[in-house]
Amino acid sequence: MGQSQTGLLILAIIVVLGSIAYTIQTIEERKRARKLLIMALKSQIRNSLNIYQGLPDVFMTAELHDFISRFIISKMTRLLTIDDSEATKRALSNFREKANSRDITLQHPEGSMTIYQDEGQVHHALSQLKEITRWLAELSKSNQISEFSFNELGWQTKDFYDRVSCDIEILEAMDTEKVHGQKAGFHKFSIALKSLNNLNQSEALDSQIFAIHRHMEILKNAVLEQEQEAAEVLAKATEDEKNKM
Repeated sequence: MGQSQTGLLILAIIVVLGSIAYTIQTIEERKRARKLLIMALKSQIRNSLNIYQGLPDVFMTAELHDFISRFIISKMTRLLTIDDSEATKRALSNFREKANSRDITLQHPEGSMTIYQDEGQVHHALSQLKEITRWLAELSKSNQISEFSFNELGWQTKDFYDRVSCDIEILEAMDTEKVHGQKAGFHKFSIALKSLNNLNQSEALDSQIFAIHRHMEILKNAVLEQEQEAAEVLAKATEDEKNKM
């Protein structure tokens, strides 16, 4: 074998080895990319499921429900095309069933002046609403939600956040009534009621506002009775004083 033939053979071996190395590297990169994509999809599914399950029924509008459920189903379906596992199939089937059976009512607790019963629950709800707002912003940044949907859903979550914030004012009014009496409580309830009225453009808060109005009427009557009793006591004291003279 001549020198030129030996050189060509060596060159051919180098090309073959290079091709093999490139093929192996390509396969490894694809495996790595597939693994990273699976991890990313599972993370997106987990986060969106937490949003869906954590959002209270009183704030789950039809628009929020449709968007979040469609998002979860699309991510699970995408995951199945890459990793066709029984666990993912079961998760998708279970979620479809839960999503189809979830009752979308947006009903305020009947007869209640607040959505929640204590400030701990209020702050927990506020953190949930902050989380969904942050989640929607991340989807918008990555172009996974249309501008129209982002604006609509963002407006809804902000409205809910403001509404829950009113619970703090109402709970403070309740505490003021207990500590300082009906008159001071009436004043605090008036402030809270003004905040709620500003949020009631769609009349969705009528039930809550009615409950507060009814309580304020009770406070008003109690204050009037107290003032009347005080006036009668003062009048009697004045009369007694005159009789002594």
